[in-house]
Amino acid sequence: MIDALLTRTEGPQPSALGETFLAASQRRRRWAAPAAVFLLGFALRIAYINHESVGWDESFSLRVSQWPLREIIRALVWDFAHPPLHYFVLHGWFKLFGFGVVQARLLSALFDTLAVVLLYFFAKYLFDRSTALLASLLMAVSQLAIWLAQEPRPYAQLNFLALLSCYLFVRALREERALYWWGFVGSSVVMLYTHYYGVFVIAALALYAAIYRRRYRLRLSWVLAGATIALALYLPWMASGVLRAAANAPKTFSGRAPWHAVHWFTLLATVNYFNNGKTAGLLASSPWWTYVVGGLLFSVPMALAVKKRVIAKVEDGTAEGLQREGVVIASMLWLLPLCVTIGLGFTLHVQYEARYVSFCAAPYYILCARGISELRSSTLHWGLVALILAYSANSLRANYFTRWKEDWRDAFSYVESNRKQGDCGIFLPFVPFLPSSGIPPPWTITQGDHPPPFRVILKEGLPAGLSECGRIWTVSWAVGGYEGFWAQAELERRPLEMTEAKIDEKDYYGVRVSLYTPKEK
Repeated sequence: MIDALLTRTEGPQPSALGETFLAASQRRRRWAAPAAVFLLGFALRIAYINHESVGWDESFSLRVSQWPLREIIRALVWDFAHPPLHYFVLHGWFKLFGFGVVQARLLSALFDTLAVVLLYFFAKYLFDRSTALLASLLMAVSQLAIWLAQEPRPYAQLNFLALLSCYLFVRALREERALYWWGFVGSSVVMLYTHYYGVFVIAALALYAAIYRRRYRLRLSWVLAGATIALALYLPWMASGVLRAAANAPKTFSGRAPWHAVHWFTLLATVNYFNNGKTAGLLASSPWWTYVVGGLLFSVPMALAVKKRVIAKVEDGTAEGLQREGVVIASMLWLLPLCVTIGLGFTLHVQYEARYVSFCAAPYYILCARGISELRSSTLHWGLVALILAYSANSLRANYFTRWKEDWRDAFSYVESNRKQGDCGIFLPFVPFLPSSGIPPPWTITQGDHPPPFRVILKEGLPAGLSECGRIWTVSWAVGGYEGFWAQAELERRPLEMTEAKIDEKDYYGVRVSLYTPKEK
């Protein structure tokens, strides 16, 4: 009797302890690979995060996010391109960690790393651990995702929220749990306050629910209440004047410019971007061979997974039926928003860039991972993964070691080290969206909001203001290096060159610094 009591009070027996340690060890091993992928994704997103000077779009985000919330709303209603949530989040981030380009970029890196983590759980729910691990790895090394993770723009936040909304919706539909449904409603509102194209994610999810309406039945009360709440929460932004601003602004349907236009090959080019095909530079055209190699490594396994599952005749509710359902939902989540966005560019000339649909890359990677996971040969499976990693590493050189943002940092350093008392300066081209000071925001952010090292002459101050200056600096700039900006700057420089002689000029990526002195009479 005493022995029995002692046995009960001494805790688990050696065999039970061994099983506990074994289970703990298995859990650690099971999470070791996902943790390594998450750490890889974070490391790639913060690597060389400050090697580029601040770009034009970044400077807009930084400058606007510094203002009071009411002023942020006013500026974003005028600009109308994005809802305000990302700028509010960035505003609070600056309050906590201070203002700066690196701090702003770190916020996007954090959001995109969380997207890698969430993609793992979403893919695992749709398929299995092997598919989830590979999908998150593809996202971790994604050239497009890493680009957007190093810019303080809404896209990394959108990628995370789109995945969150998809994950919650699918679980709510399958499990009929109110917690997931209301979580989806909340995440959807937050997503729409981050980017307008989040509505295409919701449309794809609604189509998925309609296709599987016989298997899953959403409660009508949930749908009506959720839609009512979402509309009520989003109505203040719609009533802010942003619709009127968009209707009256020329840039709304300005997608005819070469860098914003849609072409017959836009779908292929975007998929090639998902396939890490920008080996020559993020803003450069992709070499033709990247379409072939990327297609073989990514798109072919994706197509095989879709073909195998979609045409299979299986019963809903079975393991095979759930596999096919996962393929269907992932296919709609990447293809429907992409095709609708391209269609808007074709029909209404709405501006298009691959970053606008970057949230489509995650479900695309799920399908790629599924296709690779279903390869019967382990040698082929791991060989393909190794080739993808090698190809992606080669492509990521464009992210880290090539210029793709205007080099305001070096241009400012050159002017600062060579300026003299009495110098004046002009920023070209003169464009209507510059501040009243005539100074491009990237310049002021680069120099920490200190006064310029010369007196700035505005367009209306020419040519009378030149007589009051000793030497004249001209700082010409072109967003993304686009030739239209250079041509306009050269045109506006001609009156200056009638009375001034150029004595020095330095070219940096997207920025040209020239120095003039009066011509001898």
